[in-house]
Amino acid sequence: MNPITSFIKRHPQLSFWLIAWSSGFFAFIMNAKYPEGPWMFFLYGTFLGGALVTGIADGRSGLKEYFSRIVRWRVGIQWYAVALFTPLVLRLVAFGLNIAFGAEMAMVFHWPAGSELLFGFLWPSFLGIALAEESGFRGFALPRLLIGRSALAASLILGVLHAIWHLPLFVSGEDPIIVILIIISGAVLNTWLFNKTNGSVLIAMLLHASVDLMVGIFNPLFSGADAIRQTNLLAFAFVVMAILLPILTGKELGRKPKAALETMAADQPIAAD
Repeated sequence: MNPITSFIKRHPQLSFWLIAWSSGFFAFIMNAKYPEGPWMFFLYGTFLGGALVTGIADGRSGLKEYFSRIVRWRVGIQWYAVALFTPLVLRLVAFGLNIAFGAEMAMVFHWPAGSELLFGFLWPSFLGIALAEESGFRGFALPRLLIGRSALAASLILGVLHAIWHLPLFVSGEDPIIVILIIISGAVLNTWLFNKTNGSVLIAMLLHASVDLMVGIFNPLFSGADAIRQTNLLAFAFVVMAILLPILTGKELGRKPKAALETMAADQPIAAD
């Protein structure tokens, strides 16, 4: 057997993250040097990495499941609402607290037109960034991390691994360090949605795209110290949400006991890394 294939079969999780981190870091470097270039397409390394490792480790049946999660849409309309509007609610909480603390809104603000919002949601957010990231993070990594672990533990581990994927943005100063708390807390919300929607990556993509859309709407509202406080308050809102979810739903975050037992009884070598 080819040594690379053998390594992937023995260490699918590690193999995936090496591919995801490498392609992600390269995309961020390309963006810094050639912001108008096709750098964003390198983000699809996460999506392709998940497919590649799944194909080698799990074969055709695994690939079928991998791609089916991306288009799994029969989940109940309430979960669409949660995915699309939770980021707005958290933003409004942070916005209200910021105003209460004395923040002043920017004097000049251009509210984007409806068509502009829709286009920005579809591309690059939904079909670009969300598809590229969530297919791998939630479609490949999360199911494996859930093996032998509580849903909460799997969420926190995935959140940290996802934050490492964003490392170039923290190093360059494009994103403040406190965004790490948003990423890790968001992983808890994502796992809850994943469990309640039978593993729908489509819902995770909608949540991700909604989060990105809120950045364009709310970030221009403040400047200077008020903008920094807005980000800090948003992180606070995400952390509170991440604390409340396990309290309200349990550490399995909505995972059915039968599903948890089946997952824990699955092939342990897959979860070894």
